[in-house]
Amino acid sequence: MAVLTAISAWTVADVQHFARRAGFGLTPEDAATLAGQAPGPAIDAWIDGTALDPAAYQAAAATADVVLEPQISANTTVAGSVDVPAVQPPHPFLVEGADAWRNSLNTAQALTAWRMQFNPYAFQERMALFWHNLFATGWHKVNNAALMLKQYQTFRTLGLARFDDLLVAVSQDPAMALWLDSVLNNAAGTKVANENYAREVMELYSLGADNGYNQTDITQLARALSGWSFTYAEADLKVNPANPSSKYPADARFRVYDGSAIAPDTRLWYGGTATTSPNMHATGTVSYLGQTFDVTTTTGGLAKGENALRSILTSRGANCAQFLARRLLTHFVTATYSATDLADVQAMIQAAGFDLRAVLKTLLKSQYFFDPANRFALAEGPVSWTVRAARMLCPPLPAASSATPPAYPAWRLVTNAATTFDQAGMKLFDPTGPNGWKEHTAWLNSNTMRYRGRLAAALALAETRSFSGATYPLFPTTVTAWFPTAPATPQDVLARLTALLQPAPLPAAVTAEWLAALWPSAFAWDAASQAKARELAFLILCSPAGQLY
Repeated sequence: MAVLTAISAWTVADVQHFARRAGFGLTPEDAATLAGQAPGPAIDAWIDGTALDPAAYQAAAATADVVLEPQISANTTVAGSVDVPAVQPPHPFLVEGADAWRNSLNTAQALTAWRMQFNPYAFQERMALFWHNLFATGWHKVNNAALMLKQYQTFRTLGLARFDDLLVAVSQDPAMALWLDSVLNNAAGTKVANENYAREVMELYSLGADNGYNQTDITQLARALSGWSFTYAEADLKVNPANPSSKYPADARFRVYDGSAIAPDTRLWYGGTATTSPNMHATGTVSYLGQTFDVTTTTGGLAKGENALRSILTSRGANCAQFLARRLLTHFVTATYSATDLADVQAMIQAAGFDLRAVLKTLLKSQYFFDPANRFALAEGPVSWTVRAARMLCPPLPAASSATPPAYPAWRLVTNAATTFDQAGMKLFDPTGPNGWKEHTAWLNSNTMRYRGRLAAALALAETRSFSGATYPLFPTTVTAWFPTAPATPQDVLARLTALLQPAPLPAAVTAEWLAALWPSAFAWDAASQAKARELAFLILCSPAGQLY
């Protein structure tokens, strides 16, 4: 049975467990501070994003450049680099999905990793990553970084809304419309509706395969959602600097193509201005999940056909709650939940009226979540794993942003090099299919572990990459900054690094061999020992225990 009553007290270890799962970790010092607060209000504030001061983050986000990291001026020298004879002009960070002029998958990945690392509202970034896996959409078909980032921003802003509001927003999202062919769904007159999105919205996004619907329901929902596409304005078109003769939309807006008038200079998804939209939407009624819906008219501010889509939560509430419970448990708690655990969480979701904020607060405050059996019970995904290590080892935002040049990781060089998310198992923004990535042990195999090792080297061993005539550390780190007080013994080094990196418990025999190999003679906290500390951090990150959280 999943005991969903809230805990009344917590320890530093409890806080670290919570922060690993509900964000990207906390340092021991920050965890100790949070442990001094009552868990209920502290968890509420963490989930709601209150009690945060975003000013420093917003200022940094406005100027940080993930393409050329860190920012430099001509003829300045970065530690370990050559002089830079000339550099590109500074570019805005282009937040909130506006990274249009580059239209680069690697840049979108880097932008998002930067935000995960430095956004003080860590839970917002964690939920966006969760929903990106569930509503998996691929750049290789969308072929527009700005629209991919626009969708990801929807996950940030609606990730804790009612689930039907999020489901509708994703269904009306331009990237999703391209990804699962809503733009081709024409059921006007005698035309046959395209069923691709209607099938996946139930099978992958709300109910699960064969869980309460049939082929007729797919056909009828496809008719209800026919004509769901998007338009964009002339002003949204941006020139691609890699190909100045081509343009692409940097933004787009949902539109039902039903033959109605559209504003001047509005472009249809396939290009060209028009005064009316094509007629692609079905008329009359549909019979869906045992109910009949009028899809010709709009009611209550809903788009044509939206009433049918929203009915999933009422017509198949138990099925939808069970689907969500499986996904939430596998991501946040454990992959080995029992049938009773699943039923308990399913009932809680229904009782909360699919209010995701209430659901997550109940789950993440619960005795079930904090059960020792669920500590280090999940293998961490490669993006979260990398970002969490970067948060622990790299300077925090105040120190990073105030350095000259700013000490930000060169995230685009990370995502565009061999040490990349792609080979580690999660090609951010570009899953191979709409079913996303399997989690837990599916993250780990001989190949993905090899690339985790390369990421671990970049994180811990001060690896560098050359770019535009200069050499940059992939992850700017200073060993002495990892240690609030200088360690007196190898055991002190190990204790601090395990407290910082938070692997699952490491076998004593293994750590004893590590320390004996690294420090076979007398210990002194000098440059040589600090280099050995990097090697020990690398070993911890590469260990089996280092993959669990």
